[in-house]
Amino acid sequence: MVKRALEKGHKVTAFVRETTKFSLIHPNLKVVQGDAMSQDSVSNAIKGHEAVINALSAVDHAHRMVYITHIINAMRIHKVKRIMAMGGIGALQASEHLKVYETATFPREYVEVTQAHIRVLDALQTSRLDFTFVCPPFIQDGERTGNYKSQNSYPTPGWTIQSGDLADFIICELENGDFIGTKVGVSNP
Repeated sequence: MVKRALEKGHKVTAFVRETTKFSLIHPNLKVVQGDAMSQDSVSNAIKGHEAVINALSAVDHAHRMVYITHIINAMRIHKVKRIMAMGGIGALQASEHLKVYETATFPREYVEVTQAHIRVLDALQTSRLDFTFVCPPFIQDGERTGNYKSQNSYPTPGWTIQSGDLADFIICELENGDFIGTKVGVSNP
């Protein structure tokens, strides 16, 4: 996502756990080491920005709520309205009253993380921020092809997406705002 944002001319701050694991160098890139468990660390990273892309992951699923709470608080303090956040396909609707993770075919080993994603979505829905909650299926490493589909609230055909296409979708959505206030499915057909 950082690479695609830079390609499109954006100034980017990458908030990372360890700067030594982040090798990208660009004149419009600032790399900040921080801890998403620290409200001050998150707030300092968000200050002065126009938008946030949250792609934070956690082994302890409870940490996802700490992260999003810190992000929302910092965005309110610094008057940042736009956020893109990552979830997973299980949070999308299978039907009007049934989420994908509630179906019989959804892998049980992903239920707990999906429930954590849904709690993050709930926090975003009550935040009064201009959010988009992106729910991809399995992400494969790969370049941007430009051949992907997106859809409000429901999965799109396809069980994978190339990481380059996911990054492209996120940066384009950040710019265009077609899915503000919604969860969105995106995949390669």
